[in-house]
Amino acid sequence: MSDFDYIVETFDFLVEWDARYQFLEELGSRLTDIPSENKVEDNLVHGCASNVWIIGQMDESGSGKFIYQAEAEQPIIRGLVYLILQIFAGKTPDEILNTSFDESLKRLGLDEHLSTQRHIGMYALVQKMKSLALPFAKQDSFEIT
Repeated sequence: MSDFDYIVETFDFLVEWDARYQFLEELGSRLTDIPSENKVEDNLVHGCASNVWIIGQMDESGSGKFIYQAEAEQPIIRGLVYLILQIFAGKTPDEILNTSFDESLKRLGLDEHLSTQRHIGMYALVQKMKSLALPFAKQDSFEIT
């Protein structure tokens, strides 16, 4: 079972939204910080209410997978960032570009329970993630869905 599938299963089990938000904060503790030298303007996700930085690179093992590392300042945002990283974990650049973020949100039921600002920030992160993977993909464009 992937980490994302585990998150979906746990969200299904947790009926109350307070418990789901607490779970998101717990997920945030799994997010490792990026090196301080990578906390630069180019790696900052614009559109987030809180500072979020992300970097990405091809897996050096030759697996063809693209790997991300991100950091956020606020606990709930750290959890949301971790969750988004799990949606795209273990994928090639082309798979990342073709992954529907909207479908993932619907699986979690988050599409109905986040503020407008958090939605904007999440889509900004997804756009940044896809733009980092794009130079390594076979295709030359993507849609944010």
